[in-house]
Amino acid sequence: MGRATTQGVQLAAGETGSSFLHRVLRDTASQFGGALASAALPTDAKAFKAGFGDAVTRFEAARVASPRRVEIARHLDALTRAAVTLDGAPLDVAMRQPAPPPTVQVHEGPVTGWELEVPLDGVVYRGRDVQQALDRLLEAHHLTRAAHGALSWVVRETGGRLDLSGHRFALVGAAAELSPAPVLLAAGATVRWLDVKPPAAFSGRLHTSLGGDDVLHEPAKVVAALSAFAAQGPVHVGLFAYAPGASRELRLAVAMDAIVRAAGPSAVKSVSLYVSPTSPGEVQPEDLEVSEALARAPAWWQRGLSAARVLKRPGAYGLRGASVARGPISLQGAAYQAAQYLTKLIASEVLAVDGLGGAPITVSANVAGITETRSLSHPLFQVAFQSAPAFGVRIFRPETTRALSAMLMVHDLLNPDAPGAARPVAPGQEAPRARALRSQQIHGGAYGLPWQFESAVRTAAVVGLGLRPDLLFRRAR
Repeated sequence: MGRATTQGVQLAAGETGSSFLHRVLRDTASQFGGALASAALPTDAKAFKAGFGDAVTRFEAARVASPRRVEIARHLDALTRAAVTLDGAPLDVAMRQPAPPPTVQVHEGPVTGWELEVPLDGVVYRGRDVQQALDRLLEAHHLTRAAHGALSWVVRETGGRLDLSGHRFALVGAAAELSPAPVLLAAGATVRWLDVKPPAAFSGRLHTSLGGDDVLHEPAKVVAALSAFAAQGPVHVGLFAYAPGASRELRLAVAMDAIVRAAGPSAVKSVSLYVSPTSPGEVQPEDLEVSEALARAPAWWQRGLSAARVLKRPGAYGLRGASVARGPISLQGAAYQAAQYLTKLIASEVLAVDGLGGAPITVSANVAGITETRSLSHPLFQVAFQSAPAFGVRIFRPETTRALSAMLMVHDLLNPDAPGAARPVAPGQEAPRARALRSQQIHGGAYGLPWQFESAVRTAAVVGLGLRPDLLFRRAR
């Protein structure tokens, strides 16, 4: 994603996503000693790379159980931001150099308002009937009670029709497959499109840059564009840019965080992002109950596969009340996990507790469902999707995730009682604030398994291959 005119945002010389993640975690474990002793991080880089999913999950389980939870998050966040450069200079330093704002094109299309619409299992629920879809997802344990409550608030407060007239959003990575841009534009919001890719079609109140916006190579210009759009007052900022390979997902995520910090509270009213369920998410009490019940009475074939250690345990690390899902999948790579863990889970927690530039800020950082996006086009995932329901796991269509995640984001930005709503955090309340921020999850059942999610995916792939062998050969062409 970006032009080749500059070196752009890079990791330190010689570092890969795996070595970067390993170094940051080891430095932090050394700094905090006993608080992270149970993480048992491998000292050998190769051993870490081979088992980074276990290592990151154990580390996070130790962190969330520690009284120094937020202090550790601050350390991780600082190390992450200090380790990245822009054209050879420290990123934070380089971002202080002013850049001229791009030429803006304004598009005014018809705005009709957005009637809530959630496609689910072959049925399209609209308006107030969306509540039925939410209730079905809760009954199936595919979202948490906190997420169900927040989404139900949107249905109740909007009467089934969302009107965002007067609200202004700047979306970094607006062209991403799961970006909420279509929903926000239909609902009447004014959207600043910040992406190297132009919109495929124009609708609603849309502002774009002539020539696009390059997050990786010209992040200071993105700051200038954001600040110019916010000249009349702070705006809602969404961070959705993604590109796989060569640690780009990690470098993009760090760049987006740097853009928010450089723009500051004068331009940024809120920060929103989506977290992958293949990250070490905190398991909510109701999902822990589901996992324990399934462990006590698995299906006969699950019992056999578990005994043969094909289905591997544990599904989560930690203690009741501080349990973290073993969600990472090695196929996605350590750089992907570093982006999810350090620049999404950790960075959003620090922002929610400490604010931006000393000012409280609203943060929306919810788990979005496993979705059949282009980034999951690998044959392993495609064949696994065929038998995921046998494990009680739902694979969402993009249009469903786009609608549900956008609604959940809107709740967080409009409800003053949302977990991440802007408010000063009293001393001693940092950990509860951080914990609440992580409670709204549309995990599709991935966090309710007693087995490691990766082993369930691989098992599902074997079963799915038997059901649809053509998928493997189709992808291999």
